[in-house]
Amino acid sequence: MRDGFSSPQLRAVAAQVAARHPACVAFPSVQLQVRVRGRHPWFYRKMVRKPETPIPAGSVVHVRDKERRLVGSGFYNPRSDLALRVFTGEAITDAVAHFSHALDEALSLRERTLRLQDVTNAYRIVHSEGDGFPGLILDRLGDAFVAQVHVLGTFRQMETLGERLRLLHPRCKLVMLQDPESAQREGMERIGPPTPVAVEIKEHGIRYAVQAGGGHKTGFFADQRDNRMLVRELARGRNVLDLCCNSGGFAMNAVAGGAKSVRAADLDEEMVAQTSDNAARNGLKLKVEHADAFDLLRDLQPDLHDLVVLDPPKWVKSKDEIEQGLQRYRDLNRLALQKVKRGGLVVTCSCSGSVDENAFVRMLDEAAAQAGRGARVLMLRGAGPDHPVALDCPQTRYLKVAVLQVRE
Repeated sequence: MRDGFSSPQLRAVAAQVAARHPACVAFPSVQLQVRVRGRHPWFYRKMVRKPETPIPAGSVVHVRDKERRLVGSGFYNPRSDLALRVFTGEAITDAVAHFSHALDEALSLRERTLRLQDVTNAYRIVHSEGDGFPGLILDRLGDAFVAQVHVLGTFRQMETLGERLRLLHPRCKLVMLQDPESAQREGMERIGPPTPVAVEIKEHGIRYAVQAGGGHKTGFFADQRDNRMLVRELARGRNVLDLCCNSGGFAMNAVAGGAKSVRAADLDEEMVAQTSDNAARNGLKLKVEHADAFDLLRDLQPDLHDLVVLDPPKWVKSKDEIEQGLQRYRDLNRLALQKVKRGGLVVTCSCSGSVDENAFVRMLDEAAAQAGRGARVLMLRGAGPDHPVALDCPQTRYLKVAVLQVRE
């Protein structure tokens, strides 16, 4: 299909790369300015020595440290501030074989070890550095595989990955998304906008109509699967308020869990319509409205709800936005903590990778203090196990979810 991993643009890119770097080669070496003590896979331009012979952006290279000890193999891009991304600690000789095997391992984890297909047909196949694919997100949504590519070197491997997926899943439809900022920063060849694929997602007995490759992220928030189930377990007998509800996952699980009442709201009118449609599809009764979360909470009478869910958008996209983004998170949580019933619960989330868990918890402490409420953390959670966190790259743990109880 035109916007899949096997588009004419990508075939042309693959041919150019193959001409420069055949599959089995002695890849060029890049030396670092620093001695490597840990295993973090990212090296900025100032940490990398300029090669004596120019190396094309996006090339696979062998990486050696200041003392010429092997660090591994990675993607080199001198035009990016983050110039070197190591994807394995070995010196590979065959890029096609390496990434085909890495994809097989990623699929095996989800489909054989975790057996996610027993509870859903929507899960992450590749979680960037967590699976050894720098800057790549690959989700399976029904029969559609949707990729977001943020790194030039990985972009140039997508033809190989598309062919491998078609071999293993012949019925699959392939859709690739491209972030304009990443494309500009990395110098990627631009691809056209995707054509979303209509699919039905099934998760823990609830069905969702989804446009794979459309809407937010890849089209469905597979990362919140386990947390949606948690809300189902917590909701029995409670009055639930779901803010930034997206396609209604938390709200519908609350109804399925036996909530007394459920109210859902989102600022995106398309998400409001999608939530209403999904609730009707499942025969679940809830109130859905188009509203800004801040305005709704300001106007809300206190003590009406004893379970509030906050799952706002990614408000911090870079380190430059941390202060402003944390203020928005703080204000939203302060309002929710002010309005939730005493003894009630707040399930609050942040998908901003630049905000680590410590900063997230500090923000919640400040929000509670500003709200004048005593609160305690019952749980700290993240994404499901199909979003593995690389110990050497903590940035792969981007989703933070806290369950708070208001005590006074």
